[in-house]
Amino acid sequence: MKQFLKSHAILFSMLAVLIGCLIYPNQADAKTYQTQDNYIGGGGCSVVISGNKVYYSITETGKIFCYDIKTKKTKTIAKAGGKGFRSLRKKGNYLYAVYDNYGGSDGSDKYIVRVSIKNGKKTKLARGRDFVFAGKKIYYTKTQHVKTSDIEYDKTVGTYSMSLTGKNKKKAKSVVLSTERDARTPIKTSKGSLTSRGKIVGSLYFPQAIDYTTSKGKKTEIYNVLKDKNASSTSTIQYYTLQGDYIVYKKCDKNGYSKLILVKKNGKGSKVLYSEPSASGW
Repeated sequence: MKQFLKSHAILFSMLAVLIGCLIYPNQADAKTYQTQDNYIGGGGCSVVISGNKVYYSITETGKIFCYDIKTKKTKTIAKAGGKGFRSLRKKGNYLYAVYDNYGGSDGSDKYIVRVSIKNGKKTKLARGRDFVFAGKKIYYTKTQHVKTSDIEYDKTVGTYSMSLTGKNKKKAKSVVLSTERDARTPIKTSKGSLTSRGKIVGSLYFPQAIDYTTSKGKKTEIYNVLKDKNASSTSTIQYYTLQGDYIVYKKCDKNGYSKLILVKKNGKGSKVLYSEPSASGW
């Protein structure tokens, strides 16, 4: 009798595990993509560096700009209403971004869009946010727009894939998009890495300095709030990215201006890309 019960207990356990695997797919089999693959923070801006071109969006302006490192000239690539463009990425002759069509601060109406670098034409590809490229596919968080008499917002549906033109939308069951990144983790390339140093207040971490370290171990301090005489005592680095031979970061001075800075990995050739009084969204 004991042997009979023991055998059935084992059988029931095996069935329970099998049913669990069917109901809850094994996350270990899922492919995970980091949406913040080469940057830390938000700060109302986003940057893509491609060759000698620095494409950057300032959310509050609704614009995407292009700075030419060789000619040292800046032009506007695109302009739109709402709350502007975030999460810039480049593929071919297009910039891809999350575009929020909602004009207020109490809701959202987000799309994945692509913008022609040549003429600035904006095309909506899908309703959603948090996207990455994977070969010829885009993985993104699909959303459903909910509109009531009081508010508009985006409800998460799940992770989906589509082509670079917005076609062939499918549910991506085996893909996970990781949208959070600890600011203390380094941004790495084959040539070196960008890391931060800062202060911890409770459970929160505030970057106050960034350093670039080559693959051979040579370290260069790129920026340090505590050494900047024009920075306020409460300043932090709200955004920074490492792309190719350049670093871009956002700082704030004691006069209330926020600045987006382009600098070489060796800490030289600093250039202010954008400077305006700090405001909501910037």
